[in-house]
Amino acid sequence: MPPKLYSDTRDRLTVWARRTPSRRLATDATIGVFEVGLVDSAMTLAAQAFTSLLPVMIAASTLEKLKPLADAAKDDLGVQLPDTVLTSTSTAAAFGIVGLLMLLISSTSYARALGRMYGRIWSVPTATLRQAWRWFAVVCVVAASVVGAALCRELNGVPGVGRILEFTAVYVVWALVWTAVPMLLTANRMTTRMCVGSGLLTATGLTGLHVAGTLFLPRMTKTSQDEFGLLGVMFTVIGWLFIFSAIVVVASSIVGSVAKDSGPLGIWLRTSR
Repeated sequence: MPPKLYSDTRDRLTVWARRTPSRRLATDATIGVFEVGLVDSAMTLAAQAFTSLLPVMIAASTLEKLKPLADAAKDDLGVQLPDTVLTSTSTAAAFGIVGLLMLLISSTSYARALGRMYGRIWSVPTATLRQAWRWFAVVCVVAASVVGAALCRELNGVPGVGRILEFTAVYVVWALVWTAVPMLLTANRMTTRMCVGSGLLTATGLTGLHVAGTLFLPRMTKTSQDEFGLLGVMFTVIGWLFIFSAIVVVASSIVGSVAKDSGPLGIWLRTSR
């Protein structure tokens, strides 16, 4: 394409994209998603989530009290992992202590990665070491969401409307969780409306992922496990976590772009606590 033609086309597209407030907002939101480094941010969060998930799986498969959680995770992913039997009470206790330490360290690293992501996208300071309790609070909130999502699956047994009730309940759980998480990690420096908007948008994407995961994830995991063994399972899980994390990043970026806009919606998002 000749340089002049390319320049004219680019100028015309720019004018068209910013001619109306809605087009300008959509353009800024799209550009914002690419500017935050979607792939890098999502992969970082997915890797942190994976290192947080692995100790939980190990602990849950070896400690009797956590076995129901391990069974639920296996059912969700369609994974058939061999049962682990500990030979002595002292071994179980030792593993429990080590597993708990690994869980706490890896979980807080995931919370810190989330905080850095929100801080970079929304240009706001995040929780510091003096506010480390917020990291642990995020861990508790996310853990509670896992339990909540597991309880939501029980609604599937309601005749006629079971699926609708399940997905509605899952949406409510994710909306509450991903509203609370940025509030905690930004130390209440962001407006409540921005956090709620981010939570609702994130919940929309994650509920869609839940629907797709219910239909396809167990089959995909089973196929990967049959063909590649445990390595195939790990690839499937990290891929699912990448999509999960990408939804969180995109939702946060869109809300950040909308809040920076000079239109009425942007002003409404950023002018109230």
